[in-house]
Amino acid sequence: MTARRLFTERGYAATSIDDIVQAAGVAKGSLYHHFDSKEAIFRAVYESVQAATVARVMTAAATAGEPWAAVRSGLAAFLDACLEPSFRRVVVLDSISVLQHQDLEGGLEPGELEMLRTVITPLVAAKLLPGVGAEPLSHVALGGLYGAALYIARAPQPESARVEVDSVLDAIVGGLEGALGAR
Repeated sequence: MTARRLFTERGYAATSIDDIVQAAGVAKGSLYHHFDSKEAIFRAVYESVQAATVARVMTAAATAGEPWAAVRSGLAAFLDACLEPSFRRVVVLDSISVLQHQDLEGGLEPGELEMLRTVITPLVAAKLLPGVGAEPLSHVALGGLYGAALYIARAPQPESARVEVDSVLDAIVGGLEGALGAR
C-alpha cells in the first residue's frame, strides 16, 4: 500500500494527502471516496500493521507450550516487530499523537492489551502468579511493553536496543519464574 510506504518513510506529519494521491496514481476524489481524511488513511495502515504483529505474537505464544515459555516467546515476537520500519514508525512512534485522542474519547483499548491478556491468562490460570489477576497484570505489562517499544524505536541502533531490552525482560521474567517456582 502506498500510504503505508509513505507513512513509514516520512512519518505522518510529513506525508500529505497530495503525496499519497500522487504516489498512488489515483484521483483525490477516488481517495476521499474510501477515506474521509488523512487520519482515516493512517488508521487503516495502523490497524493493518498492528494486526499482523498481534497475529505473530499470538502464534509465537500459542506454539511455545508452557505458560512461562509462552510469555517469553510472545514478548520476543513483539520486540522483534519493533525492528520493522513500518511497526516502529506507524505503531510505536506516530500512532500515539495521531490516534490516541480518538481512542481515549471513544473508550477504545489498544489491541496489544487483548494480546497481553491472552498471553498472560495461562500464567494466572495455572496459579503461577499467586494473588495476581490477569487484568491488572495486563495493564501493568502494557506500560512496560510500550516503554520497551519506544526505547527500541528511538534508539540510534534499534538492534542493539532490542538486545538490551531482551536482557531486561529475561531478568524480570526469569526472576519471577524462579522466585515463584521456589514457593
